Amino acid sequence: MRTTSPVPPPDAYPAAAETGGAAARRYHARHGSVLPAIDPAAGSTAPKHHPGVPVLPLPFPPIFPSLPGGRGPAAAAERLGALLALLNGVTRVDWTGAGVGAGRPVPSGGGTYPGEVYVATASGLCHYLPSAHALELLDSADLRAEVVRALGRPPLDPPETVLLITSRVDANLARYGPFGHRLQALDTGVLTGQALTLLESAGATPTAHAVFADEELGRLLGLDATAERVHAVVVAGASGAITPAAPLLRRRTARSGFEPAAVPLPALLSVLAEAAGPISMDHAAPVDCALYVVAHRITGLEPGCHRRDGRTGALIPVTDGSTPRRLFPPNGPGERAGFEAACAVLVTGDYESGYPRHGDRWYRMLNLRAGVIGQRIGLAAARAGLGAGLRCDVDIRAADAVLGTHPHRTTLLAVLLGHERGSGTPAFSLLRASGPP
Repeated sequence: MRTTSPVPPPDAYPAAAETGGAAARRYHARHGSVLPAIDPAAGSTAPKHHPGVPVLPLPFPPIFPSLPGGRGPAAAAERLGALLALLNGVTRVDWTGAGVGAGRPVPSGGGTYPGEVYVATASGLCHYLPSAHALELLDSADLRAEVVRALGRPPLDPPETVLLITSRVDANLARYGPFGHRLQALDTGVLTGQALTLLESAGATPTAHAVFADEELGRLLGLDATAERVHAVVVAGASGAITPAAPLLRRRTARSGFEPAAVPLPALLSVLAEAAGPISMDHAAPVDCALYVVAHRITGLEPGCHRRDGRTGALIPVTDGSTPRRLFPPNGPGERAGFEAACAVLVTGDYESGYPRHGDRWYRMLNLRAGVIGQRIGLAAARAGLGAGLRCDVDIRAADAVLGTHPHRTTLLAVLLGHERGSGTPAFSLLRASGPP
């Protein structure tokens, strides 16, 4: 029998009782604003597995496009398999200096991948196993209506697709300490952004929900609240084939570093325009996330810090002489990557603006939004032929000083952009295309 424990773990976020932002402020001041000493040798908790439940294999390798317009169980399985593979599956095998690794279609802080994906359909409630590309059947009942009732703003029409994105609470704490809680919100934001993009590519109109009854959804999924929590629910109506076109398959995390070469200003502006578009979420941000660029090698743009004007898209100078390497702790990998990159794009937000309405939950919601934007930057960079690197080791206080932000606005995420060095590390794709890209 599935049960939910009400006891929060030490340093958990958010607190069990909403405190109007007080708990979130304490957490951020103590753990969320300064990256601690990282233990690179520390592992992460194993991905979620439910021993003893039925396992339903999905068609492998995933095929794209996946039976457009097809009907019946086989076509539905193809479409669902394509969606889940490009959302959180093992899509390639990477050969790096550290050995052979399983590549995913989305980045994760330290490669810890705390996010788990559950899917509710007419055939039941399932958990996705990335390494096996299979579903664990948790309940054969159609629980979509129960999930929808737990949402703060339920959709008007019953959704066909319901994705629940959770985070394993201690997934990255051995490596990052309590700072890992904030990284988990960013990671699940990246997954949420990927889900929105994939469903939109299939012709659906998805919405991401961050306001819901936590305990009710935890009960439906059988979660132990001390070990795993729901961060986002993505719902959508009927959709067709997943047609992820090149950008989703060729998103380029610059694992080999950046070539110290200039990027044209129009390419950067196109990336920023895509990243700054409206986000289909169940709530409006009291104060929108703002984008800043710390330029280093951008043709047509002076080195230094620039703020993107949300109305015109223009880059307005803020400070001169700053470079991306100043955003990271000295002598670390972030500083070296910042020296090579053409620029850094910083996503900023205002914690204080959301606490009056959403309480402590707003801290997670804002970082989730930043993760969505970070994933958009990565996909837009691929369309511009650039590599991207989402960095969790940015020195937030140093970055805020460079940006000269309002006291309540702070850096949430940094993304380095530039031309990827060489051809990248060798990789073998586990995806198959059914026709021309």
